[in-house]
Amino acid sequence: MTTASASKASPSGPQNQPTSITKERATSKLFAVPAVPASWQRKTGRTSSMIESFYHAFAGILQGLKEQRNLRIHFVLSAVVVFLGIFLHVDVISWLALTLSIGLVIGAELLNTAIEHVVDLTSGGHYHPAARKAKDTAAAAVLVAALAALAVGTIVFAPRLCAYFGV
Repeated sequence: MTTASASKASPSGPQNQPTSITKERATSKLFAVPAVPASWQRKTGRTSSMIESFYHAFAGILQGLKEQRNLRIHFVLSAVVVFLGIFLHVDVISWLALTLSIGLVIGAELLNTAIEHVVDLTSGGHYHPAARKAKDTAAAAVLVAALAALAVGTIVFAPRLCAYFGV
C-alpha cells in the first residue's frame, strides 16, 4: 500500500471531515421525535386522542425547526426578546404585546411552511405562476407579522434601553 492510499484509509484522513450529510444527521438527532405507536406515524384521518394531537403538533414544530432556517432564526430572536424583557423588567401589558407578537410571527412562519409543502405537493415539482404567487403571498404574511413584531419590540424596548444607557 502506498503512502497516499494509506492516508486515505486511515481513520484520521480527510474523508472523516464533517460533511453536509454529517451535519444533517446531527440536526436530525437534535430534532428527533420520540418513538410513538406505529398507528400515529402514517395518519390520514382524525386523531384518536388529545395526546396524539399534541404529538403531531410538536412533531410539526420540530420538523419546521429542522427544515426551516427562518423558523430557527425566529426562535432565537424570541429567546433574545424574552431575555431582554426579563433584564429590563418589562411590565405585564408589554409582556402581553411581546408574547402575542412572538406567537404571531412563529405561527405565521409555521403556516408559511405548511403552505409551501402543500404547494410543492400539488405542483408536482413543476413551475406554475399560481404556485409562485401562493408561496410569495405566504412569505409576505410572515414579513408583515415580523414587521409588526419589530414595531412592538421598538415601542416596548426603545424607552427602556434609552433609560438604561442614559440616552
